[in-house]
Amino acid sequence: MEANQEVLSGLRMDPRGNTADLLAEKIRGMILSGELPAGFVFPNEPQFCEELGVGRSTLREAYKALESTGFISRVKRSGTVVNGFSDISKSSPIQMTLIMSGTEELMEFRSMIEAELARLAAKRATQENIRNMEYDLEQMRIHKKDMAPLTRYDTEFHMELARASGNRLLSSTMENTKDVFQQGMLEAFQIDSNENVHQALEYHSELLDAVKRHDCEAAYQLMREHIGTVSERISTGRTQPEAAGEGKEE
Repeated sequence: MEANQEVLSGLRMDPRGNTADLLAEKIRGMILSGELPAGFVFPNEPQFCEELGVGRSTLREAYKALESTGFISRVKRSGTVVNGFSDISKSSPIQMTLIMSGTEELMEFRSMIEAELARLAAKRATQENIRNMEYDLEQMRIHKKDMAPLTRYDTEFHMELARASGNRLLSSTMENTKDVFQQGMLEAFQIDSNENVHQALEYHSELLDAVKRHDCEAAYQLMREHIGTVSERISTGRTQPEAAGEGKEE
């Protein structure tokens, strides 16, 4: 109980500026981080309002927002309960599902959807799509030593490739993953940066060439290889410090 109280104390609101939206956002953040795990039962409303320093109308509005997006359930006789991943993913936008997914799951998702997008782009890309990808690739080369703009143009290249597929459902899905995608790319570029950037530029250049010559199978295979190398780099980068530490002890 004391542990629960310590966790919930982080939700206490400033009475000068409390809003239901802000409270809902705080609770949502703690659910996503795992501080409030699936099955967690919130205190009864009068007690919780007193602890948070808010009125019951504010708490109920926050609960309503969280319930509508699948983060919590209000169960008769049980109280207000934090939902599990499957319930949240059914009701929430795809961004939330991606945020809650592991890196390996995200890379598997990308490998499947982007390889097919590359295949379709090679078949359907317009001259405008190609010009936009050429511009993004050139900007990547210009900013190859500056991670933030490099990552931004890398992301835009992939988004334009998705638009070039001509499939609105798939390209819309990619747009909805844009923020998560960009964060993953930034993380990858910061691991063994020079080699990684060089490799990324080569893959993007070859992908663009495949699209220009309408080589659907080459575009498909290149995208799978590209994402595979990114996935491997992220995985290796996360285990490197531990491995390096072990080497020093020897």
